[in-house]
Amino acid sequence: MKKLIFLPVFLVVILCASCSNDEGGGDIDSSIVGRWSGTYSGDDRGIWTVTVSSSGSVSGTATSSFTQDSAPINGRVTNNGQLSATLGNSEDREFVGQLEENNEAMGTWIDTRRGQDGTWFGTKI
Repeated sequence: MKKLIFLPVFLVVILCASCSNDEGGGDIDSSIVGRWSGTYSGDDRGIWTVTVSSSGSVSGTATSSFTQDSAPINGRVTNNGQLSATLGNSEDREFVGQLEENNEAMGTWIDTRRGQDGTWFGTKI
């Protein structure tokens, strides 16, 4: 009987121990951590700035040159520099790309609600 109780507990422990920690909790490569800024262009244009924490969280703002409106950028970056973030408070506005170890960054942005998209470039500051 004890073996029957022990087996499910053992399986849970093994499964938890083997789970990957890619979603956060691991430290990000120090060459990616810090402040980044640049410009975006396409159907809209402006400037953006983000801060990458050692845990991989990303926060910052993008400001349109046309409207002067600012939108928050919030998301995550992986240890290899892949950025996945949203613009503003909507899931239909994405800001994705790559932060490189050579302090250069590039990617694309899309606003499906407005039917707009474009590219962005930047550097670590």
